[in-house]
Amino acid sequence: MKAWHIITSIFPKCLTIFLFIYTGSVTVLGVTVLPTYLTITMIGSGLSMSLYAYFKVIRAGAGSPLDFPELRIENVDAADEGIELPPAFLSRHSVTLKRNGRFRFCRVCAVWKPDRCHHCSACKKCFLKMDHHCPWFASCVGYGNQKYFVQFLIYGTVFSILIFLLSGTELLLWFKNQRYNQEVIKLPLLVVWILSVAISISMLAFTSYTIYLVTKNQTTIEMYEWSNFKAEANIMDEVRGINTFQDKNIFDLGSTSLNWKYVMGESWLEWLLPIPTYSQVRSRHTLDESGLYFKINSDYQKQIFESMDLQERLIRRLTPRSSFEQSSSAGINQLYPSHISS
Repeated sequence: MKAWHIITSIFPKCLTIFLFIYTGSVTVLGVTVLPTYLTITMIGSGLSMSLYAYFKVIRAGAGSPLDFPELRIENVDAADEGIELPPAFLSRHSVTLKRNGRFRFCRVCAVWKPDRCHHCSACKKCFLKMDHHCPWFASCVGYGNQKYFVQFLIYGTVFSILIFLLSGTELLLWFKNQRYNQEVIKLPLLVVWILSVAISISMLAFTSYTIYLVTKNQTTIEMYEWSNFKAEANIMDEVRGINTFQDKNIFDLGSTSLNWKYVMGESWLEWLLPIPTYSQVRSRHTLDESGLYFKINSDYQKQIFESMDLQERLIRRLTPRSSFEQSSSAGINQLYPSHISS
């Protein structure tokens, strides 16, 4: 089983890297329609940016609630019964609940699950703002690497289209100038062109779909499980006696621009380069911009958080507090006093 896990983890990565390097090398060696230095510059730039973003996705990782000790559950049964509660910073910001009205948690990982967090059956681990498990990375895409994943798709799409244009032009001129009378077709270049057609179409479609989801501030899981998400969110409405989630993605900030900037950053430099967003850098010493809670639509923000704060205080007054919950809250208040008080 361990050997099989290693194979399934390494093989897709090796295959992806091989496809990039092979198609790029064949194109550089086989294309003569442009000066060699220009072809090398174009292919080299596209190849290096794509591979760098690819490794950035893997190295950054999606992020997991297991990375935060304060989210670990000491007694899963107590959490299920509502005796053990999540730390105050999480309960005050959670906008989705389980169907029984209690806070979300994972029995397998024994951690509290922030909004948009899901457990991956392939990785056997919970991930923050999980989007999907990508077989080409043999890992999950989520909060920590979503930006780099989008950039990889854009780089990869541009690279594949560039390969398609250069190799296709070379083959077209070979046929148009009747060079087949003097020389045989460059078979490796033909193979690369066929690959570029299939890859360009598939990557263009998937990249467009992914960018569309980013502009809606919605993950792939939320798109496919929208009915379940609304049901969970409506439970919160019923508990608080408000009506916000009926037909609204609460994480949609209200405009394409705001949604895009929330994920990809505020500036063109952040959009183009696989670097952390400035907001993440500024908040690196706090729990903000960590994937534990998210901005919500401003039309409902005040109403929701006032109700959430009232409910959170009521639950903690009426629920027996475990020693774990008390120590967790005390630790969080020491580490992040300014944030908890806001």
